[in-house]
Amino acid sequence: MGKKIGIAVGIIILVAALVVCLIPLKTVAYTVMVDYQDTETYYEDEPYQLPLDYEVTKSYVGQDTITHETSTVIGGIGESHHTWEETIPVACVVVQNIDTISGTFNVSFSVSEPLDELFLHRTLSLDPNEAQTAECPAYELGDWNYEVTPSTKTEYKQVEKQRTVTKQRPETRYKEVTLLDYLLHYY
Repeated sequence: MGKKIGIAVGIIILVAALVVCLIPLKTVAYTVMVDYQDTETYYEDEPYQLPLDYEVTKSYVGQDTITHETSTVIGGIGESHHTWEETIPVACVVVQNIDTISGTFNVSFSVSEPLDELFLHRTLSLDPNEAQTAECPAYELGDWNYEVTPSTKTEYKQVEKQRTVTKQRPETRYKEVTLLDYLLHYY
């Protein structure tokens, strides 16, 4: 009978040892870092082109004097020079740069003459607050008009943008451990 009790006690100890060592009995918490996607807002300087500021301070019809010269040779003997002046109308546009930087200003003229239409372009290079006159001479000035095209400057504006970024956050998780593991590592 003593042997049976010893075997029974041995079996009980073995079962108890197996329960303590192998069967999860205790819940423990642990922390892990988990990736997640988030939207981030940021600001960026974005360039854009802006025409220079200018002002047409005056447009008018002026006059210009043209000097003509001719030479005539008659029979190879003598040469005759003839000079005369002619006054012609001139379309004039005064452009002033009212911007803070220097630039060019293209003035395009369209002039109607009795037999033809004349197109002429003048380029003015102007410093800030400087004014110059663009002129378009014509032998007979009918209707005329003009268009001013300024150069541009680069300016910057803040633009809100968004992007997706990966971030990490701690997350608590739970697991079942054996009583022996719990006593050795978590207690």
